[in-house]
Formats: sequence, structure tokens, C-alpha cells
Amino acid sequence: MKTGDVMHFRTIEELQSTIDKQLEELKKKADEYSKTAGEKIRANEGNQSEDLAELKEKLQGPTDPKKKQPTKKKDQKKHWFDMGAISVYDGIGAKGELELYFQALDEIRSNIESLQKTKEAINGLVSRGLRKDLGYAALMRHNMPFEITLLKSDEGRDKFSFKAIFSVETEPLNTNII
Repeated sequence: MKTGDVMHFRTIEELQSTIDKQLEELKKKADEYSKTAGEKIRANEGNQSEDLAELKEKLQGPTDPKKKQPTKKKDQKKHWFDMGAISVYDGIGAKGELELYFQALDEIRSNIESLQKTKEAINGLVSRGLRKDLGYAALMRHNMPFEITLLKSDEGRDKFSFKAIFSVETEPLNTNII
């Protein structure tokens, strides 16, 4: 589900399967970004710079127990210049790209956590007896609660009908009538 899109579902199962698919896609993307960031860190280990040491420290925690963890906001703004609608990294190399991957991973993990909570809430509603024959309209907004509304299902209910062909064998007519 994209944020800001109103989506319609005929059943609760359809809504649940859409959320499951979205969770799976986000997990794949997180794995892909983690692998890419790891490969870039390993590729630059030969020319171990102070910048990469800082990134490793972010990932693994401080190696020196006396050293405090740098605050996130100060560290992020240290190398980024605000240019109106965009921010530009002040260097050339792998560190800026790695920071982008780490920021994307944080965002993806936040979205995964939000979708997990949504999935659990919907499962809770179903276990409490939410009717399964209803339709739903759903809106997902960035960093906001997932909103759903109940609708009449688009699927028509099957009405009971009985169709049968009545057939009776006929007796041959006797033409010999006296």
C-alpha cells in the first residue's frame, strides 16, 4: 500500500493478504539494502577511513566504553547541507551513500513496525467477530494510524434458488378405441 492512496477491498481476507504482501516486499527491500550497505563497507575496508569507522561504530556500537554514542541529529546534520527542498552531502565517496542506505533502512523498519501493528489490530478485530462479508476502504498515511471504513461488500450474496426440470414419461396413446 502506498501512503495517501485510498484502496477498496471486498473482504477482510483481501485486506489482510494485501498487508501481508506489503510486509513481504518491505522485508525484501530491507534485506537488499542491508546487503548492499554491507558490501560497500567491506569494499572500502582496505582504505579504512575515519568516516567508515564512524559508520561501523554506528552499526556495532562504540568500541571504546568511555566514548559516548553521538547524538543522531547532530551527526546527521554535520555533513548535510540544506538546499531548500533537498539536502546535499558535503563529500564524495561511499560515506554519503551509506548514510542514505542507513536512513532508508530506518524508514523501512519503521514502516514494517507500523504494518505489523496494523496487521495485529485487524487480526484482533476479526477474532472479536468482525463480519467477513463486509467491504472495506482503507487509507494509509505516513506516520499516522491506518484508517479503515466498513462498506457494503461489492460481492452480491447468493440468493437461494431452486431450478429443476420436471419430466414425466408419457404413455403411448392407444389408438384402438372402440
